Amino acid sequence: MPDATHTVIAADLAALLDVLPIEPGAVRSTRIHKGPGASVVRLSMDAGTVMKEHIAQSPLLVTVLDGDVALEVGGEHIELRSGGVIHIDARVPHAVEAIAPSHLLLTLGERTSTAPDAAG
Repeated sequence: MPDATHTVIAADLAALLDVLPIEPGAVRSTRIHKGPGASVVRLSMDAGTVMKEHIAQSPLLVTVLDGDVALEVGGEHIELRSGGVIHIDARVPHAVEAIAPSHLLLTLGERTSTAPDAAG
């Protein structure tokens, strides 16, 4: 059998939403894929829950699958609704608050090197 060239993570939106139902008063997360170049995490947040300011060591895409969230990214307030997507560079402080019950998909890229460029 040849080496796999792809991985189906979810065939449709319902499959992604079913992975992690919203729990009253909670923020929940689970990694649903880890592969070369990227990891994918599902996050569910009940209305009013907050992920306090933190940083990711790799660049990430945050996709709102369903709901409404407010982000603070690098000192800027950004609101995203269902279908909204934001890219956040590695090591940029950010926080997330669920305005409504929300389902998010986080795609984390490969960690960026903190070492100086060897070429120059």
